[in-house]
Amino acid sequence: MKRCLLAGLALLELAACEEGQTGHAASVPPAQVVAKPTPPKKAVTPKPAAPTPPAPVPVRGTLTEISLEAFFPRQQAGTALIYDARPGFVSRFGKIPGAISWPKGDFDHQIASREVEIGAAVKAGKIVVVYCTDAACPDARTVAEKLAARGHDVAVLQGGFADWKTAGMPTE
Repeated sequence: MKRCLLAGLALLELAACEEGQTGHAASVPPAQVVAKPTPPKKAVTPKPAAPTPPAPVPVRGTLTEISLEAFFPRQQAGTALIYDARPGFVSRFGKIPGAISWPKGDFDHQIASREVEIGAAVKAGKIVVVYCTDAACPDARTVAEKLAARGHDVAVLQGGFADWKTAGMPTE
């Protein structure tokens, strides 16, 4: 009987080994591989974009008028950048010496090159003067207002070319 008991125990052990258990009646199940839980990924919150700075407010230049008496010495000394706002064909009949033709209708087309010219003149201490045919002609004021809106200080010649010529001033 003792033999049967031993044989029975051997069979139990053999059966326990096949199922992955060891030991006798109180065997412990094999260690199970337990995966460590991964911590949840932190949500990446995008950084808010830097606020865009407001567009710079353009500094408006001043628009003034200059009398013939104040303008003549500046023109003679070469300390004025002079623009003739009359239509191009009109200036061919006579203009203030040293004046550059810049008709009102060509403003947008010429502004890029004129900006450089104005900057250099101002740096050299010159004033910018615009004139037209006479006091009734709006072209000089229109060009001057556009320049002032772009930040340039500019003066309109009072009386325009008509007063210049009537006063007996030189023309070319």
